[in-house]
Amino acid sequence: MIGSNNSVVISSVIASFTRQNEDLVKSLLQLQYYFRGALQRDDVWGMSHVERELAIDFVNSRFKEAGELMKKQIPVFL
Repeated sequence: MIGSNNSVVISSVIASFTRQNEDLVKSLLQLQYYFRGALQRDDVWGMSHVERELAIDFVNSRFKEAGELMKKQIPVFL
């Protein structure tokens, strides 16, 4: 792609990399926030893709459980 010397394709690829990088940073910051300091910056950045996905699934399931408990007026602490 980049070897094609097509400036439109090159700009598109670089823009795509930039968006993906921004999405990754946002995801990592969210994990740090939701784990309330249990994971430090280096810990989160050192996670593999699979580990990040598992952590995100855990957080999402915890929110779902907490939402169901709050509907029943059971106090929860996320």
